[in-house]
Amino acid sequence: MPVSPASGRPETFHRVTSHMAGMHTRHRAEASFSIVPRFSLSTLAVVGGDLSPPPSLTSGRTAPRRRQKEPVWLPLLVEGCRMAAELPPQCRLALPLETPDSFPVDLLNHLATVLSDHQLAASKLDFEFTETSLAVDSEILIYSLAALRDAGAGLVLSGFGMGLTSLSLLRDRSFSGLLTAVKLDRHLFHHDDPAHLQAGQSIARAVVQLGKDFGLNTRAEGVDTPETLHFLQSIGCQEGRGNSLGRPQSLMDFLTDQKPARSAARKRKRTS
Repeated sequence: MPVSPASGRPETFHRVTSHMAGMHTRHRAEASFSIVPRFSLSTLAVVGGDLSPPPSLTSGRTAPRRRQKEPVWLPLLVEGCRMAAELPPQCRLALPLETPDSFPVDLLNHLATVLSDHQLAASKLDFEFTETSLAVDSEILIYSLAALRDAGAGLVLSGFGMGLTSLSLLRDRSFSGLLTAVKLDRHLFHHDDPAHLQAGQSIARAVVQLGKDFGLNTRAEGVDTPETLHFLQSIGCQEGRGNSLGRPQSLMDFLTDQKPARSAARKRKRTS
């Protein structure tokens, strides 16, 4: 079922947007949240970005918001949708909405409101969740994932390879159509022990092959060296982000960097 506008604005949404409007200007919000460019590993062209929240949002320095029992992911959703609405048509923005315990049950109501406010299509967004968020077979989880999928949003299993990882979850969510991508964790490619590094690369190689078999987009974070980039290209990983490709930047800088590509595309279209 597609995500549809909610009949009323959630109370927590009012509190968060009012707080952000009163305490931060648009410029300061952009300085707090950044975009990490995400590249096609075959062409090295930008295909989208991953939203990176400010450290204060993820490090626990959010006492006023937590006292009000507002979910940590809510301001990330609000700011992420605002930024996604300004991206070029070919770019999708990934929002790391994973929670430590379970899937956010009120995500759809808040999302419908924010999408309506920014006249934004859900197909411009990818939602990243950790294995913990996706592991419980609850009706709310299945309905929410199906609604996001039907609205055109991407569903990404992130952090794959970090901690306990279940291949059966990857299989089950893929076969039920409730997963569109899997993102390999940076720890698979960075280790001082050659044996551990080789083991991580073997896992990455296997997951990329599973992604092909299951029809999933495969992504990697931590593409920080030419060697890592070459390895991921050799195993057929489709997308990646990291210091050897592009560092976090403000929305303004990201849009500026995309202008030459858009101008070249328009020129090719006129001459074809």
